[in-house]
Amino acid sequence: YLMNSLNSMASGLLEKNQVESAFSRFVSPKVAKQIMQNLDHVQLGGKHVNATAVFADIVGFTSIAEKLPPAEVANLLNEYFSYISMITRLHHGTIDKFMGDCAMMVFGAPEEDKDHKLNAISCAVMIQRLVTVLNKERVIDGQVPIHFRIGINSGVMLAGNMGSNERMQYTVVGDTVNLASRLHTVAEKDQIVITDLMVKDPDVQWQIVAHRHKSIQLRGISNPVTTYLVTDVKEEYSRTIDAQLSEIISHKIVA
Repeated sequence: YLMNSLNSMASGLLEKNQVESAFSRFVSPKVAKQIMQNLDHVQLGGKHVNATAVFADIVGFTSIAEKLPPAEVANLLNEYFSYISMITRLHHGTIDKFMGDCAMMVFGAPEEDKDHKLNAISCAVMIQRLVTVLNKERVIDGQVPIHFRIGINSGVMLAGNMGSNERMQYTVVGDTVNLASRLHTVAEKDQIVITDLMVKDPDVQWQIVAHRHKSIQLRGISNPVTTYLVTDVKEEYSRTIDAQLSEIISHKIVA
């Protein structure tokens, strides 16, 4: 009886681990763990959090995709999204979702992170450096270079399970998130765009390298938004990014 009980328990734990592992491939591992630990209390709703949203997509993706077979397009997206997922995890963020050629990332939710602003910016800088390295290889191989544009915004947002009782998704919504999305659409290739409020934030002010870009008028926002371009992070963080990037590239992903 004891052996049967132990075997049954072991089988149940194995199945739970397998489910959680598979589940983590469809949602953020942090979200998957949170759901698996509260299976009896999964419901719609959310709470206000202070976090940072990042949007990154491929410039001119439609034109690139039209010239490639579907299988190559899928491999290209899978390769870059795999790298972005790794870089996001390194900076304590989560992938909220992939939308076509766009990746949406969140820092500071579902788990709190007092350094979510700097982590988000560092993640963006690392993504752009990665793309630069990969483009050198693509040009040598006779392939078209890929360029990303990134928008970042930080502030209060609603985080939680959104949707319906039949189908829900953990995500973040609100004006802060909307502005991050809008910023990435006005960015050009290889640019990281943030607002002046984020540049002046004491948590990041002395830890990033940025210069004033331009003021933009966005639909639905009465006053123009002053934007800055982030070109780097301070030297100590920059060295860490380079070291981590070398490690990632040395274990090259095959899509």
